[in-house]
Amino acid sequence: MVALKRELSLFDLTNIVVGAVIGSDIYVASALTASLVGPFSVVLWVVAGVMAMVLALIFAYSAYYVPKVGGPFAYVSEAFNDFYGFLAGWSMWIAEVISLPVFAITFTNYLQYFVMLNVPEQLGVRAAFLFGLTAVNVGGVRAASRLNDALTFIKLSPLIFLIVAGVGSFAVSPSFVSNYAPLAPNGFGNIGTSIVLIFWAYVGFEMGTLPADEVKDPSKTISRAIIVGMAVVSLFYVSTNFIIFGVVNSAELSQTAVPLVLVGATLLGLFGGAIMSVGALFSVSGSDESGTLGTARLSYALSIDGLFPKAFARVHKKYGTPYIALIIQGIIA
Repeated sequence: MVALKRELSLFDLTNIVVGAVIGSDIYVASALTASLVGPFSVVLWVVAGVMAMVLALIFAYSAYYVPKVGGPFAYVSEAFNDFYGFLAGWSMWIAEVISLPVFAITFTNYLQYFVMLNVPEQLGVRAAFLFGLTAVNVGGVRAASRLNDALTFIKLSPLIFLIVAGVGSFAVSPSFVSNYAPLAPNGFGNIGTSIVLIFWAYVGFEMGTLPADEVKDPSKTISRAIIVGMAVVSLFYVSTNFIIFGVVNSAELSQTAVPLVLVGATLLGLFGGAIMSVGALFSVSGSDESGTLGTARLSYALSIDGLFPKAFARVHKKYGTPYIALIIQGIIA
């Protein structure tokens, strides 16, 4: 039987974690919470980040002692038995496969900031998006990780741009800070709902645990990648939202579906809006790339243990990837 290749470094896996977590949520969540708790959302991003880090540490601990392909499926199977592992693995696989086309739809929506597409054209873009990522992943984990590294760097660049531009604007025009008052214009009754919405944006780090059989020194590397990756994510999330709520008031934020584009346009006009729209395209692409890579390893692990059709465990002789799993999930998506 052809084995998977151990080619993922700490840098690669950290980018998979960051890439999986930072997707479309950061581009929409602030508009949703603006109407619920206003600028107090920034505090909740910190709270949700701490909560997510606690959960991430549990995954890091599990990965250290059970460095097996399949992540959560392997941990539950090891702690309990195959039945509970089956429930955990199958439910996660279904959820992840369903999420893959969501990113393709979001990508198409943001693409229309630049060019309008009719329905057939939208379907064509979505299909090309999904099968393009599938093809790269079939071509080897090294190629997939290099693509993910590039997408992660590109997706973070607009956020860095926004943060720097925002801090510069605060320095030049301190009046922007007035947008933080009142801190919670609608009171604190919607804190629970807001926390749930924000916490969802931190989900995805579990993707870093799935390709364990392709990670160099998995016990140490997976744990470190999760911790470092979540620290990077938290820093970007809190900093970005601090700028968002300082540049645009909550009432205006709550009326838009693309808050980061609005903030970018407020700071630098059409150029700023375009930069953030491009960032959204790469952000959802990076998340889907991480999801494509990780989800195939989950079905591969389930197949090895006899809980999925045997075909999902087939590894390409040349590229060393679970190509059947990748192709089938691409078709379903």
